[in-house]
Amino acid sequence: MPRVLLVDDDPDIRAWVSAVLEEFGYNVDVLPSDEGVLRVMNLGIIDLALIDYHMPDKSGLTLLRDIRTAKISTPVVMLTADNSQQLAVECFRAGAVDFITKPIDADYLNIVIERTLNAKSTSLKNTAYRSMGYMQHKPECSFHDDVGTCDCGLKDIFDSIQDF
Repeated sequence: MPRVLLVDDDPDIRAWVSAVLEEFGYNVDVLPSDEGVLRVMNLGIIDLALIDYHMPDKSGLTLLRDIRTAKISTPVVMLTADNSQQLAVECFRAGAVDFITKPIDADYLNIVIERTLNAKSTSLKNTAYRSMGYMQHKPECSFHDDVGTCDCGLKDIFDSIQDF
């Protein structure tokens, strides 16, 4: 089950978006501000982050820039009540994968999350396929062609990449 991090200072938005996402089958972690976001995202357990643009301590755009500076590649979708085209452009330039205006439509939110997670999965799979050409069996490995296994486990890795 994909894990989504929601960062929003509005408790009503946090409660509603969390309930909607859980209804769609996502695990949801919630933070009311930028505090702790980098620590949680560095754990590598978050599949996607939804970040509010307007927060009292630090703007979502600044937080997004901090995330990218920290070399965290988790997809980020910005949420905002401001539908300014200039703001959207700034967010995209900073590394946001999408931009959703409030009030949020639940079905649209789910579509954006599904599309983003599918793109992330495809990208990871393509990277794994490209790296397969550089993998080699260990010198002492015995490949058993009749049963399609090997002693070093590389065949199992190839199989899991294809099933990914």
